[in-house]
Amino acid sequence: MAPMAHSPEIAGQATKHPALAMLRGALVAAVVVGVNAAAVSTVAAGLKGLWGALLGLLMVIIFSGAGLLALHLSRRTSPTTQLAVAMASYTGRIAIFGGLLAIALNSDALAQNVNLTALGICAMVVVMGWMAGEIWAWSRLRVPIYDLDKEVTA
Repeated sequence: MAPMAHSPEIAGQATKHPALAMLRGALVAAVVVGVNAAAVSTVAAGLKGLWGALLGLLMVIIFSGAGLLALHLSRRTSPTTQLAVAMASYTGRIAIFGGLLAIALNSDALAQNVNLTALGICAMVVVMGWMAGEIWAWSRLRVPIYDLDKEVTA
């Protein structure tokens, strides 16, 4: 059996959907960090700690994932439009996340069922894990430094 020749069509191809690749890397890292944080929170604060950690994990995944999804959806627009989408998405997500966090921290009903300390610490730890996963995924993307003559198909 002859060894397979490397196709120049495949080798060195640019990543077709970089935002989705970054989303996958960030999601894996966030889930790994979040599950570990949930385990520690459960040991430290019981069932309320588990619920707090899981709520923190869910909030980070939803809000951080929304930003990468917005970038993916705007991938065929001009760079200026993509920058505007990224900035608007970031500003909106931070405002909504901050508002929900303020509501959560002042909610007596939530405080009775969820350990708010576990929620806050887990959210911070998962954000750091998310960012590390996103950076790791970005560092492995193939992004051309020049305009390609045709659409990337791989």
